[in-house]
Amino acid sequence: MEKLIERIAKAPTGAKVAVVAAVAFAVTALNFFVIGVPTFSASISDMEARIQKAEAQQKKLDQDYIEKQAIANNLNQFRREKELLERRLQDALAELPNDKKLDELLQLFQDRATKAGLDILTIEPQPQVSEGFYARIPIPMTVQGNYHEVATFLDAVGRLRRIVNVNGLSFDSPKDQNGKVVLAAKFLATTFMFLDPKDAKPAAGAAKP
Repeated sequence: MEKLIERIAKAPTGAKVAVVAAVAFAVTALNFFVIGVPTFSASISDMEARIQKAEAQQKKLDQDYIEKQAIANNLNQFRREKELLERRLQDALAELPNDKKLDELLQLFQDRATKAGLDILTIEPQPQVSEGFYARIPIPMTVQGNYHEVATFLDAVGRLRRIVNVNGLSFDSPKDQNGKVVLAAKFLATTFMFLDPKDAKPAAGAAKP
């Protein structure tokens, strides 16, 4: 080593500069490979982690897009199904309303009686009777007309959208009226309504409408 130093010391100035430059380059290279490599490796690991995170986020976004696109494609179908269910609900409520609507029903009775050509003598709605999730409303009635008129009226009542059962039909007091035999027909008309769940009461052995 001492001989190498002496030779460098005795060497011309240009040679000395070259030696110093070579030593400096060697030191720099050593620093890069020995000290800088871990830092460079750490940067690569961090970049790979970011790439994996970005790929996971992209996968989630793609899945969300597919799901939302499927909903958008079926939106019209959902709307049609909703409209169909609403129509079915309205039909059900027409047959079995969620309130009595007795004034409306009594007016329908009167209209059908007038068209049939008979008179309603008495009509006496009774208090509703709970039958679980629904209630029945008895309406004793007496009408006057001939057999054909009574039959026409009862047929028209049976065709109402709202459910109305008729039973206990009886005839009495026949009489001649201007050459036409008229009589009094008595019967019980029963209609029904939905009950609010909080008002519903269980009914053992109750007949359903």
